Amino acid sequence: MKRLIFAVVALVVLVAAASPAEVAPVLEAQGFFVEAGSNADPGAVEDAVVAARFEGGALSVAVLGSEPAGGATIFAENTLDEMGGTGTVFTVGPETVGWASEGDIYTNEELDKATDASLDGGTDTEVVELFVATLIDEPVGVAEPGGGGGLPWGWIVLFIVIAGGSFFLWRRSQSSKRSETAAIDSARAEVKKRLDDVANDIIDLEAEVASSDIVAVPVLYKSATEAYSKALKEYDRAETASQLMATAEDLDQAIWQLDSVEALLDGKPAPPKPEKPMLPQPTAPPRTSTSPPPSGGSPLDTPPRVPQPTYRRPARRSSSNTSAILTGILMGAMSSSRRSPWGSSGSSRRSGSSGSSSRSRSSGSSRMRGGGRRRR
Repeated sequence: MKRLIFAVVALVVLVAAASPAEVAPVLEAQGFFVEAGSNADPGAVEDAVVAARFEGGALSVAVLGSEPAGGATIFAENTLDEMGGTGTVFTVGPETVGWASEGDIYTNEELDKATDASLDGGTDTEVVELFVATLIDEPVGVAEPGGGGGLPWGWIVLFIVIAGGSFFLWRRSQSSKRSETAAIDSARAEVKKRLDDVANDIIDLEAEVASSDIVAVPVLYKSATEAYSKALKEYDRAETASQLMATAEDLDQAIWQLDSVEALLDGKPAPPKPEKPMLPQPTAPPRTSTSPPPSGGSPLDTPPRVPQPTYRRPARRSSSNTSAILTGILMGAMSSSRRSPWGSSGSSRRSGSSGSSSRSRSSGSSRMRGGGRRRR
């Protein structure tokens, strides 16, 4: 009978949890306590405490092998009292975790956030590392701040928004490029047609120019052939809308000179020199009700400029005013190439300081505590 009593007493001693009075001196000496029966790695717990204290806090961690009476929060508070009532004690039990803090650098919100993250730990070591990583906002062991390396929902939503916006801008950019390419291809086809027309006119006029005794006729004819040759070379090198516009202007010069040759051969005055097409101008701001209308009427009321008709022999009208025909096509392409789907240049910079944030001790000496039940 006595042997049975002694066996029961021995079993009770083995499973009895350490008391706050027993744990406090160990925490004061080394900052952590790992009781036999827990699955925590003492080395990992020590590293977590060192990381927390490196940030300036006075954190101590106790990992128990059995659930304390009243839960981990009551145990942490009683242990803090045994340690003099200053600092932070974090207790990990098999079922609950809890903390008590007074006069330390941590706020109630920071400790609650770290506790909530720690509740997902599968082992006692993970609970400690998640708590400290979230508390100091730095990786500890294999744990990341806020929950073991997983992205918080806020960051996930932000990533989706940014990715969606980037895809939309990319699609818009691709559409703009396709429109610009189509406009340039259309303009190239029109320029090529006009080059062929001018070449035919040059050939058709060659015999009449050679037999003419008007001094200005061969001079204008030679200038037209030179302008045509220049336009042809520019066309072969042109890749952008602005380069095609320059080609069209040289081609217009050749056409005007051929028109002048025809007019002189028929005893008519030479036609006026074609005007250079106007480049697109910035849109004027809308008029307010108090602003007087500009002299000359509203641009909406003014008819578009019609190119002046040039002299043409009734029997041959193969070439025509190239710039007047191509202006709309080329201007559209040039406007497309100047528009950027990314908005104005330059990069926006998110404000905020980098690196670890500095901490200051909490004002006052009011006791804070908190905790929760482990989720496993």
